[in-house]
Amino acid sequence: MNGATAPLFTDVLKSIPRFFGIRLDARPAYRMEDVVGPVEIRRYAPALFVHTSADGSHDAAVRVAREKLEDYIYGDNEALEKMEMTYPTCQGDDESTMFPSALRMRERHGWRVAFFLSNNLAAGEAPLPDDPAVRVHESPETLVAVLGYRGAETEESRTAAKRDLMQTLSGSRWAADDQVYWASYDQAFAIPYLKKNEVHVRVANSKTEIVVSAKVDEACNSDSEAANQA
Repeated sequence: MNGATAPLFTDVLKSIPRFFGIRLDARPAYRMEDVVGPVEIRRYAPALFVHTSADGSHDAAVRVAREKLEDYIYGDNEALEKMEMTYPTCQGDDESTMFPSALRMRERHGWRVAFFLSNNLAAGEAPLPDDPAVRVHESPETLVAVLGYRGAETEESRTAAKRDLMQTLSGSRWAADDQVYWASYDQAFAIPYLKKNEVHVRVANSKTEIVVSAKVDEACNSDSEAANQA
């Protein structure tokens, strides 16, 4: 990261309480629909994300992708605009439903990482990335099941959280998608046992509704694509 893409001073200040598990960042807006044991069913409002992908093992790929997104946030865009860092950071592998199927078909390898940008901006209102590998995406309203877990973000913790989430939903009225994605709320330097993580999966009252939701996502994504190419 060069001087032109250095963090905002407000982000430096917010990193101090975040070290102790106190989070002051903006987050995607949602309302609670249901609770199934430790799992929350959330309906997320439409929101704007910026995302990219990278090849390789999880840790290496996510590190490269995060650096690209941080550069965009801190001024590597056509407006040279610096934005405040927000959380969570979302990540998923090549089968993840974190993004609409149209995006997944174009990016069928590696790991995808996304930063939340805003609850209020449309795709055309965000500055365009200088890096063509970085894309702005407007997510539609989404119904997801969420299981939170604490500690370091490792392959073992992600696998265990995914297993617990799917097992909890298996006896409920909620039909889950086949793939999950993860959300982390803290930076690497935070105290490990205070780190907040979540595993997400799209849900509906039936598998048919999940298919319909995917088609709606594709339609919404076509609008985001036009904004990225404008």
